Amino acid sequence: MEDVNRFLRGWAAYFRFGNSSRHFNEIRSYARMRMALVLRKRHRRSRGFGWSVVAFQSPDQLGLVTLSGIVVAPRPFRDWRGMPNARR
Repeated sequence: MEDVNRFLRGWAAYFRFGNSSRHFNEIRSYARMRMALVLRKRHRRSRGFGWSVVAFQSPDQLGLVTLSGIVVAPRPFRDWRGMPNARR
């Protein structure tokens, strides 16, 4: 899980400027589905078992990082990339 979270955090930091919150939700859903499939295969059970463990039995979804709330919306006449003297 640490490797998955590290990858998601790095990817989210790169794409956090703009209108990307919908895409973050899709990526997190895909990561949860893949975790459910890994659990299913590891325990030799059904897909429903893996999904129930990820979605319902674990309070924090097995430690998966949340990507919501980190998107910075661009504003007009304001430097939204953090470069104080950037010229456009």
